Amino acid sequence: MRIKWGENMNYEKSHERFLNTILEIANQIIKNSKTINTTHVLKLIDLITQVNSNDGTIFVYGAGRSGFIGRCFAQRLMHLGVNSCFVSDAITHRYSKEDLLILISGSGETTSPVAIARKAKDIGGKIALLTNNPESTIGKLSDLIIKVDGKSKDMAVSQKTLAPYTTLFDISTLTVLDSIGATLMELLGVTEKDIDKRHASIE
Repeated sequence: MRIKWGENMNYEKSHERFLNTILEIANQIIKNSKTINTTHVLKLIDLITQVNSNDGTIFVYGAGRSGFIGRCFAQRLMHLGVNSCFVSDAITHRYSKEDLLILISGSGETTSPVAIARKAKDIGGKIALLTNNPESTIGKLSDLIIKVDGKSKDMAVSQKTLAPYTTLFDISTLTVLDSIGATLMELLGVTEKDIDKRHASIE
């Protein structure tokens, strides 16, 4: 049986939920702009530029939705002319002690990034983590931690928000990483024309 458009919809309630959710996400981003440790952010930017200038590679990884955010950042680094890859994709370079691994994990306890962090630690490269839980397993393995406020998986059921599950952490992290990309763009002297030349031409 087909349901007719609008048959089960309370338009006024849905309209309110939609707009209030946008405002909640926007306010979470504003909150992070005021609470984030910019010293740690600038240290990550410095690490990226150092590794890049030494012909190293920036490895990025996250599981699930964090993985999509990580892929966005790895792609943006490529647009800026920085050697980068997303771990587990078909094209993943060999990690060495000259490289940097950036992990995204709201809880800091997700199985696959924990395993990757441990392996990277054994190899000896630098590890940076974006998380809502600095005291986590990955946090203890990391050289640099950027705390991003937002509901992560470990709080998804207990903390009530309009935005579903881990959205507040996900979108906040994307915003932080894109802002890092904008700062790198200025530091590296990259223009929009440079990005356009590196952008996919057969997508």
